[in-house]
Amino acid sequence: MEEWIRKLFIERADIFLKIMNERWAVTEDLVNGMLKVLNSFGITSGSLLDLCCGNGRISIYMAKRGFRALGVDISKAFIEDANKKATEHGVADKTRFLEGDVRQLKEVLRGVCEPFDVVVNAWTSIGYFSREEDLNIFKQARELSKEGAILFIAETAHTEFFSLKFTPTSYSEVEDYVILENRSYDPQKAQISTTWAFYKKQGNDLKYIDKVNYQLRVYSLSELVELLEKAGWQTVAHYGNLATLQPATPLTSLNIVAKAV
Repeated sequence: MEEWIRKLFIERADIFLKIMNERWAVTEDLVNGMLKVLNSFGITSGSLLDLCCGNGRISIYMAKRGFRALGVDISKAFIEDANKKATEHGVADKTRFLEGDVRQLKEVLRGVCEPFDVVVNAWTSIGYFSREEDLNIFKQARELSKEGAILFIAETAHTEFFSLKFTPTSYSEVEDYVILENRSYDPQKAQISTTWAFYKKQGNDLKYIDKVNYQLRVYSLSELVELLEKAGWQTVAHYGNLATLQPATPLTSLNIVAKAV
């Protein structure tokens, strides 16, 4: 496991959970858009695989709309929080969350899953590893899915955005934390290098908590289409926003819809 993955998602999972919780506010609209797409393919129920599920926001909202959802994430803390939230939302009987590395997806899911109708990978949860490892993740997802299953790559970063609008620094506040980000972008490697510094508010002062450095590979639309094709998925549409199904532009996030072939 890459050291930054261990530190950000396991050792500092308490902080990253607060960041993930901010995404819940936009999840219902995202899922409504996904459901519109699924309806166009005649999929109104069935089983869903949520890759890098975090604390379960997409799985839980899809379960509330009648799907059976299985989420996989490498962080024990995220999985525990997902189970807690599934109970709070009344869908514990329709969801299951497993701790595991998606690079060993078939092993993680051995004997516990059925062929999937829908696969989801959301919020820039690819590019953590090598291109070959990303390809293998989507190959395994294809082997675990029905023919005609739909894959969503949702809310992901892409090279077109960073080529036009790269921001080297940013500041955000999440509950009682302040987060400072410093970034660099290498267009030749299509790689983002980021340092996150976490501070906790103490009155008018800030107390330094920790720092995490990570590197992320960023794909272009054409690269993702090619990668998915090699993995057994045919891209059928892409959007700038899945909630509204608006067209993609270089300044929107990237959302891909692909079909298992």
